[in-house]
Amino acid sequence: FRSEIFTLSKAREEKNSHLDFTLGEVNELLVKARNAHAAFGGSDTDILPIDADVPRPFTGDQFLRSVEATAELLGVSEYVETMQMRIRTLLSDSRMKIVSGAAQDLTLDDWLRKYIGDDVASNGSITIIDLSLVPAEVVHIITAVIARMTLEALQRYRKMRHGKTLPTVLVMEEAHTFIKRYHDDAENQNSAAICCQVFEKIAREGRKFGLGLVLSSQRPSELSPTVLSQCNSYLLHRISNDRDQELVHKLVPDNLRGLLRDLPSLPSRHAILLGWASELPVLVQMNALSEQNRPRSDDPDFWAVWSGRGSKGESVERRVDWKTIADDWQQISAAPQ
Repeated sequence: FRSEIFTLSKAREEKNSHLDFTLGEVNELLVKARNAHAAFGGSDTDILPIDADVPRPFTGDQFLRSVEATAELLGVSEYVETMQMRIRTLLSDSRMKIVSGAAQDLTLDDWLRKYIGDDVASNGSITIIDLSLVPAEVVHIITAVIARMTLEALQRYRKMRHGKTLPTVLVMEEAHTFIKRYHDDAENQNSAAICCQVFEKIAREGRKFGLGLVLSSQRPSELSPTVLSQCNSYLLHRISNDRDQELVHKLVPDNLRGLLRDLPSLPSRHAILLGWASELPVLVQMNALSEQNRPRSDDPDFWAVWSGRGSKGESVERRVDWKTIADDWQQISAAPQ
């Protein structure tokens, strides 16, 4: 395509420079342009500009064709063969089909309505995204994309609403998995480091766009120092690890550190609240929840199951049906009755 433009332009610099392009030459150039556009994964129905920051649906095959065409255009195909092989491997991974498969009917506004919330919270004020069974190879990428889209959506909301924000809070359970400290001097940063950088940006800039961040972690010493430095309030439950205790002691003035000596022995549902939420550190107790509303985080009842005797005389027998679990794991549908 580039050589075609050069040929036509060169012809006008010689004896026929005063002549306009003929209709045949223009049509030939349009055909070349359409072929080049299609080689990069485009189509005749495209109406939006192609931009790295514009979320547009595309399939994994379209992405691979775009990479191959770009490499060929720049003459670096032999240098990206390894990368292309890795892309093909990812696209063939069944665990990635939900991300790399054919474009779904879900549009961007549908995604924003479903996960950030509809008008006047008509579809609920809380969205729970369960990533517990997402493969480790892609969980950081998915989390980073969700967080970045949430931040950018609220940025654009404020822009369209003339400075008014839409108050939103991201709550991260097991935050040390996604916001883990990394080495700044790392030459090749992995997906975990990139995910952490997204949340560091949210911690630094999210407040002015109406986006807050709540982190829940059993290992605060593994969290990013940048994110911790932006936290205003802390709710400290029982902490027994020495490194975690050392970090927590740095959060309070020297004359108040004595209040934290009971951290290793705090009973369940008790915590120490400090920061902007409380003028002075104070011991608080969480409200008791009914059993059906409690988080499923109790210690395993080893002795009751092994001995067959529950503390209240209830049945503790555990039936095992691995076939049902295996079918669900392998996504095998049950046979019709």
